[in-house]
This record gives sequence, structure tokens and C-alpha cells, in this order.
Amino acid sequence: MAFRKSAELLKQSFCVLKQDKQLLIFPLLSSIACLAVLVSFATPIIAYCVAQGVAKNYGKEELATSFRWLGLVVSFLFYFVNYTVIVYFNTALASCAMQRFDGKSPTVASGLGAATSLLPQILAWSLLSATVGTILKFIGEKVGIVGNIVTALIGAGWTIATYFVVPILVVERVGPFNAVKRSVSVLSKTWGTALVSNVGLGLINFLLFIACIVPVAIGLALSISMNHWIPVAVGGVLTFVFIVLWSLITSAMQIVLMAALYRFASDGIAPAGFVDADLRAAFAAKKSPAK
Repeated sequence: MAFRKSAELLKQSFCVLKQDKQLLIFPLLSSIACLAVLVSFATPIIAYCVAQGVAKNYGKEELATSFRWLGLVVSFLFYFVNYTVIVYFNTALASCAMQRFDGKSPTVASGLGAATSLLPQILAWSLLSATVGTILKFIGEKVGIVGNIVTALIGAGWTIATYFVVPILVVERVGPFNAVKRSVSVLSKTWGTALVSNVGLGLINFLLFIACIVPVAIGLALSISMNHWIPVAVGGVLTFVFIVLWSLITSAMQIVLMAALYRFASDGIAPAGFVDADLRAAFAAKKSPAK
């Protein structure tokens, strides 16, 4: 049941996205920007790890502790910048999805404009997310295996509780704490949908990923039988292209679906491109979302 409902919702999300193929630029730009952030933080992170290791080896515990705190600061800055990049482009895409639901024709410029106008809210939300991430990282370094399990569960709970933050920022333009509170409220109405769709979408995405690696698997088999490198090279290139496309499309569809679920939970009306019966049936907890 979960798989069937998710497949229908995924197909509807794809049809909405197909009307505005240019919106795939948002996850692409997000990936490029996140890679740039990672590269820019690579040097200080490596330097911190090396310095802390040297301090420990020479028994300089106070110095090692100082480096540990420095590492937390670097981690916080990395989380903050990375979250800002991701939320900015997700907000742009969610804004475009909302425009499409309203019968408008969104553009990349309109999405970026909407995200830029929400930059204060995005920065505030990223600051809160980075703080939570850094605290969980700090606790995880201080406790044992049981503590790591607990922090992992807390992190998972935080992810679930903040599921609808992005569309809430787009529509309601509230601060981070109100966004979390509102997300929990919306989630209580969409618990069935959010969980059913996420479980089913996770399975569908996994199957699509397996399909993406088929070319390199076939190429490897042919290369072994032919004793030549060309088949596996061609298969590898095809797999890389398919994985990139898979990543961009599924990321965009998940934001579109998230926006649709939020709109349905708020208004009780299926947004353009989605079937009312499918969305309503997916609400396992209630027959219909409260308005």
C-alpha cells in the first residue's frame, strides 16, 4: 500500500516538475555550491585534525582540548554555510512549486527572487539548524555507543519535526522557532502522508539507483569477458550521467511533493497537478486534513 501510494504521488510530482524542467537548475546549483563549501572548509578541517592528533601524541591535553573547541567552531561554521546554501535553493524551488500550484508560470529568476527576499528567515533557520547539529556532534563525541544511538534518534526526530519548514518559510515567512512549531503542527495532520510517502519514496529511489548502476555492471561483465576496458568505461560514464540525473530529478520531486503536502494540509484542497483522492488516501491518521 505504501509503495503504491508513493508511486502515485511520485508520478504526480514528476508531472508537475515536467512542466517546468528549468527548475532542475536549483538542485544542480545547490550541489555545486555545497561542493564549493566542502572544498573551502577542507583545509581548516584537515589542519584541525592534524593539529589535534599531534597535540595528543605529545601529551598536550590542554592544547588538544583547545583544538577540540576550535574544531567545534569550524564544524558550526561549516554546518551554517552548508545549511544556508541548501535551504536557499530548496526555498527557491518550493516557491516555484507554489507558483505552479497557483496556476502561474514560475521561472528560475522568480524562484531566486523569492529565496533572496526570505534571506533573513533562511539565515535564522540555518543558524538554528547549525546550532542543533553542533550540539548533537558535541554530545556524540562525549558519550559512548548508547549515547550515540540516543543522539542519532534525537537527530532523526529533529529531521522529522522540521520536515515542512521550507514551505512554511515560503508561505508564512516566519522565524525559525515559529517555523518548527508550525511544522510540527502540520506534521500532526500529515503524519500518515509524510511517513508513507517517505518510506515509499525511499524504496522507489533505491530501485531507481539500482537501475542507474546497471550500465556499469553490464560494462564490467563485458570487459571481463572481452578482456578490454572500453565496455566498463562506457558503462561507467552512462552510470555517472544517470546518477546525476537521478539525483537532480528525485531531489526536485521531493521538494515539490513536500510543498504539495503542506498546501493540502493547510487548505484541504489538492494543489494543481495532484489528485485529491490520492493525497486524501495517503493521510493515514485522518480522513482529511484539518483546515
